[in-house]
Amino acid sequence: MADTGTSPSILWDTLKLSAKPLRGRCDILVTAHVKVGKSEQKGSDKYRVNFELNSHHGLVSYDTEVLAPSADTDTLHWRYSGRRDIVVAVKNRFLTTQLYSHVAGQLGWISAPPPSLVQAPLDP
Repeated sequence: MADTGTSPSILWDTLKLSAKPLRGRCDILVTAHVKVGKSEQKGSDKYRVNFELNSHHGLVSYDTEVLAPSADTDTLHWRYSGRRDIVVAVKNRFLTTQLYSHVAGQLGWISAPPPSLVQAPLDP
């Protein structure tokens, strides 16, 4: 696994998260797309991270892929990357989002946040 010694230079403004509860196992499946700056040159690489969280065991599985050019064509393909540092950084960021609160609330991990006044229906 390729683990860099320093924290990755993640471009957080490019982060796109989606998450869904896996009710049969009481886990959360998260998919993240993010760009990470290259350390030795300008530019960035696009990563796709899939990870599964469990309320008792934390991070139980993950896979990380990087968008890379294909050897035989000019197209880009997702290729395995062992960048666990990106998984950990994205997981820690996800745990502070409203999306985490929502999905964790659906699974009963945390109490669901009260609806805001804007979302509350008006009673005449």
